[in-house]
Amino acid sequence: MNLVSCSVVSNHEVSAGNFLITLQVPRSFARPQPGQFVHLRVGEDIEPLLRRPYSLEGFTERGALRAVRVYFSVVGRGSGVLARQEKGTKLDLIGPLGIGFTPRPRRVPILVAGGRGVAPLLFLSRRLRERKRPYVFLFGARSRTDLYGVREIRGGRLHLATDDGSIGYEGSVLDLLEREWTGARHTPLTAEIFTCGPHGLLHAISDFARERGIRCEASLEGPMACGVGACRGCPVPLLPGPDSGRYPAMCVEGPVMDATIVDWARLP
Repeated sequence: MNLVSCSVVSNHEVSAGNFLITLQVPRSFARPQPGQFVHLRVGEDIEPLLRRPYSLEGFTERGALRAVRVYFSVVGRGSGVLARQEKGTKLDLIGPLGIGFTPRPRRVPILVAGGRGVAPLLFLSRRLRERKRPYVFLFGARSRTDLYGVREIRGGRLHLATDDGSIGYEGSVLDLLEREWTGARHTPLTAEIFTCGPHGLLHAISDFARERGIRCEASLEGPMACGVGACRGCPVPLLPGPDSGRYPAMCVEGPVMDATIVDWARLP
């Protein structure tokens, strides 16, 4: 377990209720992989007592300085406290934790993001660009104001979808995935899917992938009390199969998992 101190470099509201916080970390913080997360103490006071898990939106390294970025929405007490942290505030975190995305060679990654689930996929897209790998990025949200980070998506083909039709395709990002898969003539041997977003969307994408035999990894979200698999408080139910009856801990065997074996209907 790697517990490190960190300090707030910047923390600003990028759209209504959505924040981007940058945290400087020491060199002892290992280079994270896209899809991994940190377990963050969100304030200097004893309350809230429990840490909060956050996927990483990015990681930068300039000389001796390292920093991680977290994109989050204010949805409860913990995120509300984090949103109020000012530059220079001292916090601490455990990480990087969990399993990240694992793109395979000689396949085209199709990244499918829903809402604030875009964060770990932005991280993945930058890593793919660094390695000069072509990719497709499909990003859906309620409105154009919720499409965080689109200007950062470079080196791949980008397609947008909004529920209100304010930009891009009017409808679901799942519709974009169906059009991309058929129009570009991808096959299970030439492409794979990486996704993050609301559980309802991930459920639909996993069904899409399972029916077509497509490799599909999803970044799951859920409450994690310890972040290291000790409390067994984040079990992931699996569909009937070789691993049925086993409940892997989301924080240890995830948060990125094979989407096609997750029992989304029973996932809290």
